[in-house]
Amino acid sequence: MPDITHDKSDVVPLQFSLPSTVSSQWKEAFYRMVAEVTKAGGIRPQPLSNDPAEWAAFNIQGNAFSEALAAPVLARLGTRTVEHEMGGVRVLEYIPRTQQQRGTRVLYAHGGGYTGGSAKANATAPAVIADLLGESVLSIDYTVTPRGRFDTVTNEVVAVFDALAANGTAADRTVLYGDSAGGGIAVAATLSLRDQGKPTPAAVALWSPCVDLRLEGDTIRTLPHVDFFDLERLAFNFNMYAGPDDLSHPYASPIHGNFGGGFPPTLIQAGTREILLSDAVRLYQSLDTAGCDVKLDLYEGMPHVHQAWPTGTEAPEAEIACRKTAQFLQHWLQQSAK
Repeated sequence: MPDITHDKSDVVPLQFSLPSTVSSQWKEAFYRMVAEVTKAGGIRPQPLSNDPAEWAAFNIQGNAFSEALAAPVLARLGTRTVEHEMGGVRVLEYIPRTQQQRGTRVLYAHGGGYTGGSAKANATAPAVIADLLGESVLSIDYTVTPRGRFDTVTNEVVAVFDALAANGTAADRTVLYGDSAGGGIAVAATLSLRDQGKPTPAAVALWSPCVDLRLEGDTIRTLPHVDFFDLERLAFNFNMYAGPDDLSHPYASPIHGNFGGGFPPTLIQAGTREILLSDAVRLYQSLDTAGCDVKLDLYEGMPHVHQAWPTGTEAPEAEIACRKTAQFLQHWLQQSAK
C-alpha cells in the first residue's frame, strides 16, 4: 500500500481519495489505518499456492498484525476472552465488561477471504457487538482453506449449533452474524441447518457478505478501482475453497440457495466503495423475492466491512452500523423469548 501522506503526484488513486460525504472521524480513521499498513511494509501479496504450510506461515504475520491493531479496542471496551471447544470446534468467547444473563447466545463467523483470519485475529467485530449487547459473543475458529473446504467449514458451524442445543440453548435463543467470507459462511450454515430439518437461528446479520464465489456481481467489475481486493488472488482463494466444480454449491455460494424454503430474519450491511456491494444487493433481492424478512442497510462512502476496522470503531458510520446490528439481533432474541 503506498504512503499517500507523502504522495507528491497530482493524482491520488481512488482507493485513497475519500468523498466529502463521509465524516471527518472516518477520514482520520482511514488514513490512520493506511499509515499502520504502510509502517508494517504494505499489503503483502498472498501465496498463489495450495500448500497449507505456506499459507500457515503467511497467516502468522497477518494475524499478528490484526491482533495488535485490535488490542487497543479490547482494552478500551474491557473485553475478556475465554477459549472453549464446542462440537469439536475451537470457539473464542468475547466477554463484555458488563454482561447480562439472558440465556441467549450470539455466534460470529469471521472474515478473511476463506484463507485467513482467526477467532483471535478478527477481534474487533465480536468485541464491539458484545459490548453493545451486554452479551458474550462466541467467535467460531473454523478451518480456513486450503486445510478446510466449504463443506468442512459449514459442518463446523453446524457442529457448534448442535453443541449449544445439546447444552440446553435452543436455536431460537441464538443469533448468528458474520462479515465478508464469514457472512457467506453464516448464510451457508443456516441453509444447512434448515435443510437438515434442524431449527435455525432467531436472526442473521451480515456485514459485506461474500455469497457468490463465481464473482458474477456487477460491482465486481465496476468498483475495483475503489477497493483493495486483488481479483486474481480472490478468485484463486475461492477455487481452493470450493472450486472448480462446486463454486455454485449453495453452501459455498449461498446466492444459489433456495430461500423459498424459509430463512431467518436477516440484516445485510454494505458500503458503496466495495466490490461485494452486488453480493449484498443480490442476496437482499433473493431473500425479499422469497418472502423472507430482510433489510438492506447501505453506507455512503464506506469500504469493505468498515464496521470492523480497528481504527474506526468510534467513527459515526461504524458506530451507527454496529448499533443497528446489535439492536436487530436483540430485537429477534426478545421476540423468541415471548
